[in-house]
Amino acid sequence: MNINEYRKLISVSMGDQPATVWLKQVSYLNVYTGEVEQANIYLSDSRIAYVGPKELPISSNTQVVELERGHIIVPGYIEPHAHPCQMYNPFTWGEALLRDGTVLSINDNLTLLMLLGNDALQFIEKLEQESSHMFLWWCNIDRPDLVDQSTMEAWLQHNRVIQCGELTEWPKLLQGDEELIERLYLAKRHHRMRAEGHLPGVSYEKISAMAAAGIGADHESLHAEDVLKRLRAGLYVALRYSSIRPDLPDILKGMGHDSRFNLNRMMLTSDGPSPNLVEKTSSASMIKMCLEAGIPMAEAYRLATLNPAVYYGLEEDLGGIAPGRLACLNVLTSINEPVPLHVMQRGEWVVRNWRRVSEPDDTAISTWLRKVFPSRRTFVNLRLEQMEIQTDTGIELVNDVITKPYHFDLRSELETDENWMTLLDANGDWMINTRIKGFATGVEALASTYNASNDTLLLGRSPSAMCEASRELQLHGEGILVYFVDGEKVYIPLPLSGAMSLERMESVGTRVDQLNQKMRAHGYRFTDPLYSLLFLTASHLPHIRVSEKGLYLVKTGETLFAATPLS
Repeated sequence: MNINEYRKLISVSMGDQPATVWLKQVSYLNVYTGEVEQANIYLSDSRIAYVGPKELPISSNTQVVELERGHIIVPGYIEPHAHPCQMYNPFTWGEALLRDGTVLSINDNLTLLMLLGNDALQFIEKLEQESSHMFLWWCNIDRPDLVDQSTMEAWLQHNRVIQCGELTEWPKLLQGDEELIERLYLAKRHHRMRAEGHLPGVSYEKISAMAAAGIGADHESLHAEDVLKRLRAGLYVALRYSSIRPDLPDILKGMGHDSRFNLNRMMLTSDGPSPNLVEKTSSASMIKMCLEAGIPMAEAYRLATLNPAVYYGLEEDLGGIAPGRLACLNVLTSINEPVPLHVMQRGEWVVRNWRRVSEPDDTAISTWLRKVFPSRRTFVNLRLEQMEIQTDTGIELVNDVITKPYHFDLRSELETDENWMTLLDANGDWMINTRIKGFATGVEALASTYNASNDTLLLGRSPSAMCEASRELQLHGEGILVYFVDGEKVYIPLPLSGAMSLERMESVGTRVDQLNQKMRAHGYRFTDPLYSLLFLTASHLPHIRVSEKGLYLVKTGETLFAATPLS
């Protein structure tokens, strides 16, 4: 708000100027009292000026809104922990959220830093102009290989950045890593940032130590006892319903009606779902689960409105329907049906009757995004002799994302659930060959640029088919290409730096559903193959990974086999 908008807001609230919008005698959820009330709601442009019984002056320019009987207004939802580059791009992510009433998301910046480097800040500023959805960001501080001191400072000083984390490299902090300690201290004490952890399966003692270091929230509770550990240490808890961790129903069941589970210290998050599950894991869907589990109505809505606003210090702007707040409102057909009929974003209707009021210009958005995220990949024309394996240690999938090392005989044929695996550097400088066990039985070849390191991942039953898939991917463009042993082929184009689609969420979600069905029919036995592909090159999950370092153990950092340079 500038000073003139501020003056007008006060004037409208006093009845000295006409409101821009009058929501006439509507039912609304007051999240501060927990009551459903009847009131007149008056807006001054993007903000709420008055909520109460009085009728204030209007003019011929005032938009008067009368809702149907039974309809009710609730605050716009907030996604407190988002990963906006999970095959979709940040723009299409924001569009999908907005359609389901999520007006704000707080987002991970790590992928943007990997793909854009110092241009990432310029991108988030442009995104704010182009998108109707509101974005805030967190700043990664525990990857000095990607985020140097000056980059980190620039992010921490930016007005769209309100948190640091999520801290995936937290063991280094507890081991006394000076650089990470200093970075977290700077973010907490100088920039007054919230800090979020990444603490799956961690003991109370370690959670307590992280709380002492200034970690304020965590989203990795796997069951109700995990929630209690975090609450006892003073943390906020984000209850998660995501692609590979759909824990929310079980957590709610485990909490029961135990008064120790302070719902005021909890939030709801989808934690970066796959494109085909964005709607199923939306804020509205999670609120519905809470209602069905017996969570009191007002508490269920607070989990996605007031609570995240309070945690992030945004409660004077968002999270409730009260004077001074941004007019971010969801109109529901019933308090028991959280998917909104209409969505108002900052005083403007953006969704009416479940449809966007003004569809974005896909061509213009695509042109902009292609310029921001060009392909810089160097494809290598692989020869069969380059695929030779020189290590007897492979990667075995325990579930979608957790791995363990296993040993094989270099001279042996592949077992039924084994595949050859190659990681090729995106710049064409190195490669590493090994085997993977437990991924699939019927994949002849798979080539994917979609993974945490943005390199090119190849796997399959046939090295020659893997070479062919790599060449075809180079011809068609970056993405995921799979040859199945029955002759079927699936291709998902990811033209934005090999990591993100340009298609709308529904379209890319349909492609992912098709891939998942084929993968399950060909031996993939876990939940989400996209997450398996994504995290094979991630550095923060146990126990064995592959990257430019080679084949290495996450916990100890020991390199079992180094990557091979490519001449």
